[in-house]
Amino acid sequence: MNGTEKAPTLTPLRRWITILGIFLLVQVVFILVDGTSWEPRINDGDSFIPRMFRSILDSSLFSEWITPYTYPYFNMIMTVHTVALLIVAISEIIERLISKK
Repeated sequence: MNGTEKAPTLTPLRRWITILGIFLLVQVVFILVDGTSWEPRINDGDSFIPRMFRSILDSSLFSEWITPYTYPYFNMIMTVHTVALLIVAISEIIERLISKK
């Protein structure tokens, strides 16, 4: 034996419990911080990246359509996190359908 140990892999159920637990924890933190003085301040410099993020945050998508929080940055993070979860879920479903054939 060469003495190398294989890293343990998570079962799909434990992986999804972990992923959803992190998502819910982030949402609880957002709920607790939203509307308080603990909201992060975004640097509004004149460089390209801050202007780009400011234009995205000020768009109607995060100020009118997706508004569970009063702070648009939280709305954007929640949307990106949700889309990432959907992509992982869809890819896992497709992987399971292909592997059963």
